[in-house]
Amino acid sequence: MNEIPRPSGRPADALAERLAVELTRAVVRAEKGPGGTLDRRELARRLSVSPSSLYAYLNGTTLPGTGVFDALLTALGVTGPEAGRLATLRDEVDAARRLRPGTARRSPGTPGVPRQLPLSHPVFVGRDAELARLDAVRTPPGDSVPGRAGVAVVEGTAGVGKTALALHWAHRTQDHFPDGQLYVDLRGFGDDAIMDPGEALHGFLEALGVTPGAVPADVTVASGLLRTLLVGRRVLLVLDNARSADQVRPLLPTDAGSVAVVTSRNRLDGLVIREGARRIALDVLPRYAARSLLERQMGAERIAQEQRAADELVDLCARLPLALSVAAARTAAAPAGSVAALVRELRRARAPLDLFGVQDADVDLRSVFHGSYALLPAPAARLFRLLGCHPGPEIDATACAGLVGDTEPPVALLDVLTAAHLVRQHTPGRYTLHDLLRLYAVELLDRGAPQERRDATERLLRHCLDTARLADHHLEPWRPAPGGTPERTGAQPWIDDHASATDWFESELSTLQALIAQAAASPGLESYAWRLADSCAVHLRRSGRRAQRAAVHALARDAAARAGHRAAHATATRRLADALSRLGRTGEALDLLYSTLRACHGLGDPEGVREARLSLVRVHTSCGEPRRAMPHARLALALAERTGDPVALADGLTSVAQQWERLGEHAVALDHARRALDLYTRLGHLDGQAGILIGMGRAEQGLGRPAAAIGHYEVSLGLDRALGDRFREAHALEHLGDAHAALGRSGDAHALWEEALTLFEELHHPDAEPVRAKLGTAADYAPVSASSQLSP
Repeated sequence: MNEIPRPSGRPADALAERLAVELTRAVVRAEKGPGGTLDRRELARRLSVSPSSLYAYLNGTTLPGTGVFDALLTALGVTGPEAGRLATLRDEVDAARRLRPGTARRSPGTPGVPRQLPLSHPVFVGRDAELARLDAVRTPPGDSVPGRAGVAVVEGTAGVGKTALALHWAHRTQDHFPDGQLYVDLRGFGDDAIMDPGEALHGFLEALGVTPGAVPADVTVASGLLRTLLVGRRVLLVLDNARSADQVRPLLPTDAGSVAVVTSRNRLDGLVIREGARRIALDVLPRYAARSLLERQMGAERIAQEQRAADELVDLCARLPLALSVAAARTAAAPAGSVAALVRELRRARAPLDLFGVQDADVDLRSVFHGSYALLPAPAARLFRLLGCHPGPEIDATACAGLVGDTEPPVALLDVLTAAHLVRQHTPGRYTLHDLLRLYAVELLDRGAPQERRDATERLLRHCLDTARLADHHLEPWRPAPGGTPERTGAQPWIDDHASATDWFESELSTLQALIAQAAASPGLESYAWRLADSCAVHLRRSGRRAQRAAVHALARDAAARAGHRAAHATATRRLADALSRLGRTGEALDLLYSTLRACHGLGDPEGVREARLSLVRVHTSCGEPRRAMPHARLALALAERTGDPVALADGLTSVAQQWERLGEHAVALDHARRALDLYTRLGHLDGQAGILIGMGRAEQGLGRPAAAIGHYEVSLGLDRALGDRFREAHALEHLGDAHAALGRSGDAHALWEEALTLFEELHHPDAEPVRAKLGTAADYAPVSASSQLSP
């Protein structure tokens, strides 16, 4: 019997060993059972896998896909509860391997436990019955269905306090959920595009330890991974502002111990009927609670002095918590501080606010909002209006500076808006608007001068572009920046190194993508679309966001086409082709690149021609066609030699060296590579150094010098990790394993390949297959020549 490898101490390895032991036992039972006719080679043939793959499944080095796994169990005669148990174990192995190291299980209170709940409202009144019903979801009565997660749907009209109730209860009971609390605003009713379940799953899975590149693109698969990670855990999920049951279903836990609280303005009957969710319908506040709310926000003494006016204010606000809170804030900010004055103004200003139709308006919220807005100082009122230009789910204080055209974040103005409950500080320095208030801000803009909206939108785009260029510069400080090196201003967030630049892109990426789409659709502002896309390109590439990278450059290309900007269109087309190539869509990529080549020739743009040639090299190399790639590499080098640009020259030498190496001319490849490395080193070009060092290592191996290759690979690996380039890091690990194998160090090679495979699988990259093959081979392994191009 094949020996099961010892676990390395990682949770995924321990689970994989358990699964391997169980599968091996099942094979042995089938071999020794009645008839004893099971043949492992025949079994592999029936599964449509190689014998080495079957061996890898049984020794725990490779995890079979779900289809192969089910077929294997059927072939072995494993059925019933045992089959279900093994399938669950297989899913647990898959989930554990997707997690970042050290995040599989953490103790409550450690940094790895998600604590995503926003601040709850400081004033909360009434809702005792509703809170008790939520408590019952957490601790169901004995006649409830055992072994399943609790689900509650908090429903009611806009502004009735659904989110306030959910968050108040969530903070009150968070000790009952020691494994974390997850929160997402599904944006079901705001001006922003409704959140796709896949986006929400991405955020939840990252919070639970899954690396961004390992999040499955398929919503069904990602939903299954979420459920698997929640097994045995006690986690609270608050799913806020859902539009439909279909939007929520992929986010629901199934294992007992976890609870999901959903809020929605719609009746989510499907969740009640199919998932057995507990419906908690919120009505407006009882009169005593509404008056208590005013007393706690405005002061009991003031209410006692104007009792009749206070009672009338409760009626005018229809006992709606949001309306009452805005009215109280407005009164507190008024010079006279008179409740009666506010009541008179509300009477005069009454008019419908058509947010989601009259049927969803229990009170004239526009009048309430106007009463608060009208008392704002002019600068704060202007900022509130301009917030309607921002397309993202939240905005930071520095972006507000961009909106108003200030040189510093308008903290004082934001404090005024926060005090009036017109914005909420979501996290320090970051602000959100309730969707009704956001719509009100948009309507204010619509009623004003069109130029105000356009100017603010362009200021915001310029601010985000300047900040993105600054962050991009810190990702690649060796690359000359068009228009000169960006310098930080007081209106920008603090970005001064690689880490802060990466953090900024991570926090703002969804907003940047929304801005690119907005600019692409705005006549006269299209140039911001392709310039923002260019600034995001490096981060998208290094972080492995292949689909998002393609989407951004497609928007940029469309914007350039609408604007009739031929040069920008050519550049965006080339960048889109690079992204599609990473997605395996090589045919489309080649078509786009040859179109780019023709366009650049027509424009008389030799630099564009050179870049297109390098992109063609990458595509042909990824297809394992070095002979087709070589002419483009040589032409790119020739163009660089004419200009004498050192970066272009180094890139051209690298491209030619890589093709010579793939053609087996290792000495020639090394000659070109050493010249490229010298140029990159003098330029401080870390990206270039990391890439050419891998090529030099491969050439040294081709010349039979694996020890020299190891030195090159190790330096490249360190650079890749510093740069955050996970794709090239995986390749460096793979080749480092090859070199160790060539020296007979099979244990070291196996560990390095395992690490490389983990990264490739996290990125969902097809280059994982050659690594699996190496892990499944015998000890007399011969290095497999990888075909992937390591450039962008």
